[in-house]
Amino acid sequence: MPIVLALIGLPLVFAVFTLVAKTQKAYGVIIRSAAVVMICATLLCIVLHYKNVFTADLSSYPVIKYIMLAIDVLIAVYVIYVGIKHKSYFVVLLSVLQTGLFMWFELSLGHGIETAESIYIDKLSLIMIAIIGIIGSLICVYAIEYMKDYHHHHPEVKDRRSMFFTVFFVFLSAMFGIVISNDLVFMLFFWEITSLCSFLLIGYTKSAEAVKNAFLAITINVFGGLCFTVGIVLLAYYENIIDLNSLLNLDSGAPLVMTAVFLICCAGFTKAAQLPFSKWLLGAMVAPTPTSALLHSSTMVKAGVYIIIRLAPMLGRNTAGIAVTLVGGVTFLITAVLAVTQSDAKKILAYSTISNLGLIVACAGINTSDSLWAAIMLIIFHAIAKSLLFLTVGSTEHQLGSRNVEDMDGLFQISTALAMLLIIGIAGMFLAPFGMLISKWAAMKAFVDSGNILVVLIIAFGSTVTLFFWTKWMGKLIANAHRSSTTDYIMRFDEKISLYMLAAMVVIVCGLYPFISGGFIVPYINGSRMVNFVSPIAPQDTTIIIFILFMLFIIPLILIPIYSKHRVKPTSVYLSGENTGDNVSFTGSMGQVRNVELRNWYMPALLKESRLLIIGYVSCAVIILGGFFISMGGAFL
Repeated sequence: MPIVLALIGLPLVFAVFTLVAKTQKAYGVIIRSAAVVMICATLLCIVLHYKNVFTADLSSYPVIKYIMLAIDVLIAVYVIYVGIKHKSYFVVLLSVLQTGLFMWFELSLGHGIETAESIYIDKLSLIMIAIIGIIGSLICVYAIEYMKDYHHHHPEVKDRRSMFFTVFFVFLSAMFGIVISNDLVFMLFFWEITSLCSFLLIGYTKSAEAVKNAFLAITINVFGGLCFTVGIVLLAYYENIIDLNSLLNLDSGAPLVMTAVFLICCAGFTKAAQLPFSKWLLGAMVAPTPTSALLHSSTMVKAGVYIIIRLAPMLGRNTAGIAVTLVGGVTFLITAVLAVTQSDAKKILAYSTISNLGLIVACAGINTSDSLWAAIMLIIFHAIAKSLLFLTVGSTEHQLGSRNVEDMDGLFQISTALAMLLIIGIAGMFLAPFGMLISKWAAMKAFVDSGNILVVLIIAFGSTVTLFFWTKWMGKLIANAHRSSTTDYIMRFDEKISLYMLAAMVVIVCGLYPFISGGFIVPYINGSRMVNFVSPIAPQDTTIIIFILFMLFIIPLILIPIYSKHRVKPTSVYLSGENTGDNVSFTGSMGQVRNVELRNWYMPALLKESRLLIIGYVSCAVIILGGFFISMGGAFL
């Protein structure tokens, strides 16, 4: 129990320290110490609770829920205050409705309902704890120097790093709370804290755009919180339960149960930025890069898919399951196509994040053992690779003054390390033998086996599209265009620690995936579904994966001494005409001197972003409303 409480308490302690810190040195000492402590606590928790499920009953401490209620009210008062101040009245209305319903529930109906397992830590919880504790800590370490550079590049932004780092640690504490909670009221409490933290982080610069996007994020997430609250109230009123494990033992065919499950899944849609709720995640790009990494990859959005995976046993071939699967599938396809149309690296990462989350949601929706295996694997590999990509793009932007992919073709000349880190991150997202490709293959197999032909076609086409935008970006990096002038990039210690460790994890976790599968995912699936499931990846496939990793990384390292002695005679670069001698221009037809321009094709006219978004919004809104009304209709028959 102490180590479990430490996961929530330690980040809060360090949050207080950073709140009072005022110097760069103090930030460095506190955050590095926090990262070491949280990573150690995370690993200790995994070791202690690896063999057996850990549960704890907190029902004998009713004061805890009263404290939570008081904090919830304070959060609501703050949201209402800033909503009125900035004339964002819709978020005020949503907050009043949710808080009023929650207060009524806690002080009346919910007061007499207890659960014997307020805290529940199984293998899935341990996976999420590892993602939050390790990747979240590395993002914090990266932010030490990044935020210093950020204010150097943006002197117009008021330096509020104390608040920034404090909110970071509160956010991590709340994420730990979500993944260890079995009591749905506890989970909702931590859920709301992450919504508030995302609002504060996105609005960090206090520019008009940042404030607008922060309010968009809080509005969508408060709506999700309202859906979550209504789902809890329905379960309490009709079934007299408020915990997740009891919910999973109910009849998923019962209309009111299905309605409650679907409402909580809708809350997951908002957190995971599924269409039509995706706009807040795109708006989060206005925030400093560590915020994007935290929200897009390793924590915030993973809370959304986590709760849907938890509810997967209640999904499948019922109304809620079909709706969840279709929303995930449509989101996967539409946002993958939208990523093709972008040259802004952060926007590519944002759309691809939403797309991959859509695939995870679709996997949870069909509720088969193979699909859940693929969904959890996707969470792990996506969290690592996407965190690496977001952070590396942040460093690249500070160096180039741009995050446009078209400006990255000379990155090797400026920083070989940054270029290689980007290539490793991109490779981790779509190349063999990295885990994302393996997981997508398992997902495709699961959809084929389940007979979901329409979704199979959607996933097949969407997966092909992802290949397109990742290869375009990687092609730009390896093009290595000539630059007339370059400046050496000096990577700072904290940057190296975070980026190199994440890059190593992309490779190492791929090699360790049989252990992750056999030690965590397969036991979780067998325990939650009461089946005798085995990994869809055979032992011989593991041998192939290790061999390919050896070919990709070990052999090139062995050959470095040979390459270092090899001398190549410098020659001018071949261009589309006679090279003028500077490697950036050539003499073309009619004797005209033209500059070299190498650009990818983004098809803006053919794949218009606004048109595709409308199609996605309308399609998913119809699916969600249809699923809700069909469920509710059955409840009143």
